Parts: sequence; C-alpha cells; structure tokens
Amino acid sequence: MAGVPKRRRRAAISGVYTTAQSQSASSRYGLSYALEAITGALAEANLGKRDIQGLYAAIDGWPQLHGPSSSRYDATNWATLLGVPLRWLTGSPNSGNGSGVSALLDAAAAIESGYIDTAVIAAGMSAHRPGATAPWTVPTDPLTDWLGSFSAAQFALVARRYMHVYGATVEQFAAAASTIRNYGSINPDAVFSRSGPYSVQDILDAPMVADPLTRLMCAPANNGGAAIVVTTLERARDGTQAPVVVLGGADQAVYPAYAEAPLLEHPAGGPFPTRWVDDAFGRSEVSRDDVDVVQLYDSFAPWVLMQWELLGYCLPGEGGAFVESGVMAVDGRWPTCTDGGCSSFSDFGVPAILRPIEAVRQLRGQVADDCPGWRDGVHTHRPGQCRQARDPRVGLAVGMGPPTGGGQLVIVAKDR
Repeated sequence: MAGVPKRRRRAAISGVYTTAQSQSASSRYGLSYALEAITGALAEANLGKRDIQGLYAAIDGWPQLHGPSSSRYDATNWATLLGVPLRWLTGSPNSGNGSGVSALLDAAAAIESGYIDTAVIAAGMSAHRPGATAPWTVPTDPLTDWLGSFSAAQFALVARRYMHVYGATVEQFAAAASTIRNYGSINPDAVFSRSGPYSVQDILDAPMVADPLTRLMCAPANNGGAAIVVTTLERARDGTQAPVVVLGGADQAVYPAYAEAPLLEHPAGGPFPTRWVDDAFGRSEVSRDDVDVVQLYDSFAPWVLMQWELLGYCLPGEGGAFVESGVMAVDGRWPTCTDGGCSSFSDFGVPAILRPIEAVRQLRGQVADDCPGWRDGVHTHRPGQCRQARDPRVGLAVGMGPPTGGGQLVIVAKDR
C-alpha cells in the first residue's frame, strides 16, 4: 500500500490578466474579452492552452448561451472552442461565483489533491450599454421582479436598517467610497481614472440614486474581461512573474444573492454565521493581523462597512468608525480595494475575479499609479499619488454579493 505523501502539493497563481475596462458601447462580445484574457494570463504563466486541464468561465454569449435548449453545452463547448480536453468542470456555468474567488478555491483544491495540474479562471462581459440599467442588477425573480426592484434600491433598504440598528452615518459610507474611488482615480487602467480626488462631501453631494445611496456610493457598470491561471507551485516558478501561493479560504451560501432581497440578519432570525471566516484563517495558518492588503467586494459603500464586521476585523456596528480611522488608506493598516474596486476600477458583471487579481499585483509590486518610478517597482506610498501597499506579504481577497451572510474569501501570499 502506498504511503501518504510527506509533502502536500501547493497551488499558486502564475498568471493574471485584465483587458481594457470600458463603459463605452462595444462591438466586442464577452467571448472576445475572455479569450484575450486567457491568452494574456497564459503568456504570463509561460503556459499554453494545451496545459489547461480545468476551466471556470463566465461570459454573456456563446459558448455559454442562455436558456434550457443550450444549457447542456454551457461548459463542455469550451473544450471544442479551445481544442483541448478538459478534465475539471465543476464551476457554476455562466455564474459570477463560478468565475471568482470560489472558482479559485475550487481550482486550488483540485490541484492540491492531484486531480489536475493547471486551471484557468476567465470572465468576459459586453452586455452593458451606456444609459441603460445593467442587466445583472435587475432580477427577474418572483420576489423582486413584480416590484420593479433593482440592486441599488435593495441595498438602500439594508443600509437604512443598518443605520437604524447601529447608528451608522452616511458620512461613514462616504468615507469608504471616497477612499476606494481615490485609488481608482490614480489607476490609469480604471474606468474612472482621473475622475477624482473625491472628498467625503463630494460623495454626499453626488446625485441620489436610492436614499441614502448617492451615485458615488454605487459601483458602475461596464464591459471587460479578466483571467487567472492557477497551477502547482513548482510549475508556477517557471512563469515570467513571481508566483503567489494560495494559502486557503472559505465559501458560504445562506440564501440566493441577487435573487432574494438582501437582509441585515439571517432570514430565519439572528445574526449570520461567521465561523466560515474563522475557518478560512485557520486553514491558511495566518491571523487577521498577518494580512497586509485587502480587496473587498465594494458593490455599494455600506457593504464595505458590513464586510469588515463579517470578516471579524471589528464588531457589528463598529464598521463605520473603523473605516473613518483611515485603515483603508495606502498608509493605513490595511490598504483596501487598491485598484479602485468595483466602484472605480471595474464592475463588468463578475468583478469577483478582479479581487484576487489585484491582490496578486500588490504582492508582486506591479501596480500603476502616479509614482514616477512605478514601472520599476519604486513607490512613494504617499496618499493621492501612490496605491502600492508597503512591502505586502499576505493578501486577502473577498468575493461577496449583497448582505446575505455569505460570500467567498481567499488568502494568498508571496512564494518566499
């Protein structure tokens, strides 16, 4: 009988890529964005398409067409498209969750278990048109569609409840939004590059979308694509860039995000369970204080406060004061959403994939900003000019939807 291997295989991110993110009407399809991103990420990993064994993809067209007549082709058509056999297809077809942090966790588990050596996570969307409500923010489910509801209105209700229960203020929401948007303003690749800087008052003075949410407290909608290559640590060390090790993470679902309206507490009563977050840190063998840079899912500003609480960095109701203390700034304790997040960098329908990509770039020291020497990895760490955290070793990336007590998080670290 074979013995148990003495050394566990480790999964690592060896390639990341983001296409241009744009709000303009595009003649490109989601497939085009996804294929560009896959090609770019594979090149950085020094791998080819024949190395792909597992695939997680979310696009808004063929080969992931909508409707029951094409559902059986959603995932398997990719094998024909790429011309390679695929051996790991457990991701949710045409799902944001299946192409974000949860996909990264699944891919890492498959690699560390020895089922596959390499997986690609990819997304591409071109469904947004300027002046129109993004299709993914208007649910067509029985409990929301008949009300004419959309995401901003649902989040506004939760925000008001949060303010009532805990005494949070709109100024605290605005503090979170201004910090994140100001990162995006100095990111040349962000959709809202050069749109700031924004003060807290600027955020409050923006047009109201759904009280208490102003336009600058809400994420935009745009088109774009991204990809991540995950492989064994040994193979990742042969890539063109330094590998980033997947330490661990966790995933939890309580009830359907973006289908049922979000709530501040569990629909069955009481607070949402948070043990899954503790499990993630325990499995990764790091503490919250070991984390150097954080990438939250900032779809709406109030959810930033709630995520800090859910993650255990502060107690329920303390998120507002926590954010106002400056911890999210580049010279703060936990630089947060350093690419501009969903609010300023991009929300092309599946922005969960962008959170670990920014964590990887932070750990590599590969972020573009207004620092004169950023191309050589030289940064000032000065607010308003720089968005590179100071010597980060461990990063936390979160892929969360609305307040439904669930989400996904992954913890990554430098190789050495």
